[in-house]
Amino acid sequence: MKKLRIIVLFLCLLPVIIGFSQSSLKFSQDSVQIFVPDSIVNSDTTANTPIHRYQQTISDKEVWKSVGVTQLYNLTMSSILLAMPEEVSKWPAETKLYWPRIKNQYINSFTKPPVFDNDLFFINYIGHPYQGAFYYNSLRSKGATIAQSAIFNFSQILLWEYVWEGGMEQPSIQDLITTPILGSVLGELAHRATIELRKKGFFWYEKVLVTVINPSYVINNGYK
Repeated sequence: MKKLRIIVLFLCLLPVIIGFSQSSLKFSQDSVQIFVPDSIVNSDTTANTPIHRYQQTISDKEVWKSVGVTQLYNLTMSSILLAMPEEVSKWPAETKLYWPRIKNQYINSFTKPPVFDNDLFFINYIGHPYQGAFYYNSLRSKGATIAQSAIFNFSQILLWEYVWEGGMEQPSIQDLITTPILGSVLGELAHRATIELRKKGFFWYEKVLVTVINPSYVINNGYK
């Protein structure tokens, strides 16, 4: 159990490790055209010009901003779940904020294996992939590669399951699978759709669409 706890803690610290490593990490050319923030492209590059990345780095500051954005997202979602009825959140209403129970649940979360949860289908297979897509594009929309964004996504769902939600319920097997895998797939599809819409500038209805399918992009870059 001690080994399991150490492994989980290490994985939860992946965003920190990624952050410190980015200053020396070079990004290889991606397999598709990807967005490069205006702050790191040449002044003669226009929004309509296809952009490929060759050994471009992303700063520690940008990675930490992504971590901050995802944690604000987690705080928002936790607050919403606390306000929801037990039938939706599956968090016992009478002990939601009861510290002794929360403490015991954290101990169980870090010492016992994940379980299959009984959450609603919508939450497990729509809500969590959407959550994973948000994590994924928090870094992808800054110019990260597919692999790096997927790793970031996985690290953030570990933080959610074991830290943010770990005091309320046992980590979920479904969530640990659907969020990083389906979330990364959904996130990449949203990323590519956003880049296509961006080529000729966003019309008002496209801004609405991008805000819904790729809010991370809007937070990081606005509608540029």
